Amino acid sequence: MALSREDFLNATPDNPPTMPDGVFGPPEERGPEWPDNPDLRAAVDWFKSFMTPEDWHARRVAAFVLLHRRAYGMRDPDEKGRFFDARDMFAWYLFQAEAFLDHMWNYEPMYGSRVVPVLTAIGRNRALLEKLDGVEERLQRLVGSERSQPNGTLFELLTAAAYCRQGAKVTFRPEERGIARSWDLDVELEGRHYAVECKRMETSDYGDRERTRMRELWGPAAHLLAEQEISTFCNADFKVATSEIPGDYFIGKIVEWLSARHPSLLWKDDICEGVIGEMDLGPLQRALETNDVLSAGTRLHELLTGRYIRHANYNQVIRFQPGNSPRFIGECDLAILLRWQNSASVSIRAKARDVMRKLAEAHDQLPADRESIVHIGFEAVEGDEVEKARYEKILASTGRFDAKGKPLRFVYCHYFVPESPPDEAWSFDETVQWRRITGSIPPPLAEPFLVLSEGGRVRSGVHWEF
Repeated sequence: MALSREDFLNATPDNPPTMPDGVFGPPEERGPEWPDNPDLRAAVDWFKSFMTPEDWHARRVAAFVLLHRRAYGMRDPDEKGRFFDARDMFAWYLFQAEAFLDHMWNYEPMYGSRVVPVLTAIGRNRALLEKLDGVEERLQRLVGSERSQPNGTLFELLTAAAYCRQGAKVTFRPEERGIARSWDLDVELEGRHYAVECKRMETSDYGDRERTRMRELWGPAAHLLAEQEISTFCNADFKVATSEIPGDYFIGKIVEWLSARHPSLLWKDDICEGVIGEMDLGPLQRALETNDVLSAGTRLHELLTGRYIRHANYNQVIRFQPGNSPRFIGECDLAILLRWQNSASVSIRAKARDVMRKLAEAHDQLPADRESIVHIGFEAVEGDEVEKARYEKILASTGRFDAKGKPLRFVYCHYFVPESPPDEAWSFDETVQWRRITGSIPPPLAEPFLVLSEGGRVRSGVHWEF
């Protein structure tokens, strides 16, 4: 039995559709193109052991239904059109990890590239982590009360594993409600006792507002092009804040292009430098002769534009007949694509969030009578220029940070760089930037990487230089 559009249209949280056999795998046979991942499976099984089978079934079905409702273009009035329910981000993470293992047709590469490497690292270190005092309480919170914000606990697990690999004795400090928050980990290493605090920083609100504004600006232009059935590619680099772009800016460029009756229009003004022109669907249509293509992903963008750019921003409108799944293109006869970036200094500065606020929060939670270390992690996905600016901000702010008499020895900043290339399921890079705050002891972590495996390829320098 296959699920229809009407099944998803009529689905509610209390009345989900009946799942067909095999929709969650596993595959009958594993060939070389779909190998098992024992480390990832170790993490998935560990996390699932803290849920009842009935709880996981309901949460997995909910994640599956919402993913496919979005594929059919269905939106709920109280949501932002996301592929996932933000109230249960952990279930979405676990669903993506399990999909990568056993039901690849439900895997979403952009989000999966953020989840699979992290959970693989946790699974690789499961034997170390599951022995630690306090870890079970952390995982119970992760799958339960903190399901909407899993990144913090996952970051704590990664950090704890790094110290375990160094030979340290690590304890998760219990949460004590009703009293001031303390640090996350007690670490004993080479005769020294450290209080370790972990802070996970999310991407900037400015970037979210920028993307929302670009959808507002491009939407009417894309609608105009769709009405005239013109497959179009526009590449735009803005020089001013998106809030300063006139609402009819793209409409004006499209009218100018169509009026000139030229294949393309190049322009450069005080607002933006860009090009707009007819797009060749030939490469996509030739690829579709032998394979379906995911309807929103880097493979589609590469076929339409001729190149892959890491972390590029796209807005797309496509008309297609689904392939074997509503998430995949079987045939396509119209595509309208905008690739954009904002090079304005105000945009770069706003998205290059400093760690100062998180560092100050962590400092308040640290003891005055014990050596301490702070780890701050964040995704570096808003462009190389943003990360260069962030790096310089962190150097400056940590260099002038006043520990106010507390023995805060080091701050580690972990840049996580997930990527979903068109020819790979995922790729992951990591840059670690550490700074001494007080004292003269050597850094405690000889291997400071949290996600990449020991013995992996390590380079001096930062990820945006390669």
